[in-house]
Amino acid sequence: MATTHKFGIKLFFANSTKSLKEFIPVFHGWIQRQALPGHMLLDVHDYSHVHHGPGILLVSHEANISIDEAEGRRGLVYIRKQPATLSEIIEHARQAAKLLGEPVGTSYEIFVNDRLANISAKDIPGKAKQKAVDPRERLTFVVES
Repeated sequence: MATTHKFGIKLFFANSTKSLKEFIPVFHGWIQRQALPGHMLLDVHDYSHVHHGPGILLVSHEANISIDEAEGRRGLVYIRKQPATLSEIIEHARQAAKLLGEPVGTSYEIFVNDRLANISAKDIPGKAKQKAVDPRERLTFVVES
């Protein structure tokens, strides 16, 4: 497996009743308290008006965290910017979802933001299956936990 830290995780919410904009003050509170261990939380952006955009985005030095509704499924997206192992990235995403208090489903997606990385389903922890997508899209795996 090629070495890369350029992974993203999408944890799907089981049943979220909040509007996207309700996450803005939540993320601001995280910044004030520096609530996510191992992350320097910096800023919040509202992209809820952008079609297929990131929704509400929390920027940190280590990762971008957002709440989006891509493909009609709301969830937390964690995209790593600094080196970390895939298992660490998954754990950080789960910590962020736990902080939100939003229950997540049993399946999630892992996507690779590195076209040069040689990644296959066997490199992904858990029962991973490659998602059939347009070859111009990011390599994505669906993981059942």
